[in-house]
Amino acid sequence: MQPAGKAPHASSIFHAPLHHYHTFPIKTQSQNHHSITEWFGLEETLKTVSIQSPAMGKDNFQGITSPSAPSQLALNISRDGASTTLGELRPTPQHPHGPSQGRSQSAGKPGGDGRGFPGRRGRAAAAGPGPPGPGAGSEAAAPPSRSAAGGVGAVPAPPPDRHGEGHLCKRRKRKKMKLLFVIFLMNLLHQHAGKSLRRDGSSLKSFEDIKNEIAGYTNIAKAIIDLAVHGKAQNRSYDRLAVFADTIGPRLSGSKNLEAAIKYMFSALQKDGLENVHLEPVKVPHWERGEEFAVMLEPRNHSIAILGLGNSIATPPEGITAEVIVVASFDELHKRAQEAKGKIVVYNEPFISYGETVQYRLQGAVEAAKVGAVASLIRSIASFSIHSPHTGGQSYQPDVPQIPTACITVEDAEMMSRMSLRGTKIVVHLRMGAKTYPDSLSFNTVAEIAGSKYPEQVVLVSGHLDSWDVGQGAMDDGGGAFISWEALSLIKDLGLRPKRTLRLVLWTGEEQGGVGAKQYYQLHKENISNFDIVMESDAGTFKPSGLGFSGSAEARDIVKEIMTLLQPINATDVYDTADGTDIAYWMRDGVPGASLYNDINKYFWFHHSQGDTMTVQDPNQMNLCAAVWTVVSYVIADMEDMLPRGARGTLSK
Repeated sequence: MQPAGKAPHASSIFHAPLHHYHTFPIKTQSQNHHSITEWFGLEETLKTVSIQSPAMGKDNFQGITSPSAPSQLALNISRDGASTTLGELRPTPQHPHGPSQGRSQSAGKPGGDGRGFPGRRGRAAAAGPGPPGPGAGSEAAAPPSRSAAGGVGAVPAPPPDRHGEGHLCKRRKRKKMKLLFVIFLMNLLHQHAGKSLRRDGSSLKSFEDIKNEIAGYTNIAKAIIDLAVHGKAQNRSYDRLAVFADTIGPRLSGSKNLEAAIKYMFSALQKDGLENVHLEPVKVPHWERGEEFAVMLEPRNHSIAILGLGNSIATPPEGITAEVIVVASFDELHKRAQEAKGKIVVYNEPFISYGETVQYRLQGAVEAAKVGAVASLIRSIASFSIHSPHTGGQSYQPDVPQIPTACITVEDAEMMSRMSLRGTKIVVHLRMGAKTYPDSLSFNTVAEIAGSKYPEQVVLVSGHLDSWDVGQGAMDDGGGAFISWEALSLIKDLGLRPKRTLRLVLWTGEEQGGVGAKQYYQLHKENISNFDIVMESDAGTFKPSGLGFSGSAEARDIVKEIMTLLQPINATDVYDTADGTDIAYWMRDGVPGASLYNDINKYFWFHHSQGDTMTVQDPNQMNLCAAVWTVVSYVIADMEDMLPRGARGTLSK
């Protein structure tokens, strides 16, 4: 599927004798001259020239010599699988006294300059597809020549080769003209829609040029910050989110609430005046927790607060009553495997970091089932708790029995651990009514501000619209979704239109492993070269300090320079590695990625719990986050060149 605004390209292949072209100068933007053999690695005989640049999208520029006629070269210029024309190459007739005295076929014709420079004629010919007619490249259009005998149409034959060097001279001439053709092609590409010419996709601009370009956005960045933080848009993202969260509530994948949330946002984005507002259908998991209940029977009667984990199976209708074994790690579980058989495993793993500790939630049921346990209860993945269980996803393995699994509070896990260490017998009764239904139809929600110059190229800003079925999903990820919407609103309010399309995507099914984003990626990956950067905010919207960024060192230097525009709100840092389940597919394929970096000290206090409500959100901090998100996305979308890709070194400074 092609992005909106992408025009079809005409198909054409041109052939021209290389030894008929005259030489002409070429200069890059930095006025640096480079050896052709250094750029393209040409050997004694040029067989193929191919220029491919991630910054150009899927443009391929190839010149291929014909094995049967090595002096002929076919120029095929294609984009995303469809050919297009950049120029028509016009031959000049040979002259017995050398090419400099010959007359161009295009002399006196529209687009010709009388000196045999094909580049000027090429630009005129590129205006429309179709075969050239008389006077536009056909042999009939060639001016007649007069022979020594006075005949019209005869071309004088060259003098005989008396020294046996004619063949060698012809080979040298062919080789020279092939190199000249490459120079011509590069000069032509230099003018192609602001795209890079280097084979590795790096910018032809010096870093000083890029710094000056970015500095030119200082006033626009200030206007965005003023509007978001101090102006009439102040607190707008917070107010919008509050209405949404209070009206819809939690939005679990496959639920009626999520369906209502998508309809709500589709209407709201249209009313906001954004462009190309539409829904893209995907299939998402549908799991419901049902009735849940847990109680300690020994050594005393105590109600245990639980939240079943996503995709967990139910207990039998009568529930499960079993003795408890408490472990602090997978290693301890494996060492005590014989004790765990027939019991409920309680994990009391300490919180180290989310990335490390979450493995117990994801794999706890599987590891417990491997040693014969009948259920597992996992200490909530939380850095702080006030007797609040935290839910989340978990994964079964096909070759391992499935057992019921749920999270319990930090307080209950630590209490049972203390009891166990004292040698006290613990018995728990667990009942869970979870059900898994067939996948449901859902939608990724999309809106845009179309680009003014390169509409097919995309800067993507995003957050996910779904949440777990507890709290209001205000922090995870209502905040990220609504500052992404706010970025487009601020740009629209200021009357700005970037060169590239700024696309908002509100993902569905993120909490189940990014299933909506994966299907979006499968649908759009054929245009991956047109994605400039993918951005996701999914770690809270507290006080921002900058961005997490994944990409080439050269792109990182550019992003660091963009972040200097955010000095007025002290959010200029660039951290290693962007994070976001929904944008991971693109980043794995080399697309630069960015995630909002903010103060997350309290994020895991409320994450996936009943505490994730609007009370967590701060309107002033959301204003700052929206300003960061808007400045970065707008500047990248409006710069002349896309961010460079690949594993290259830093720009010379």
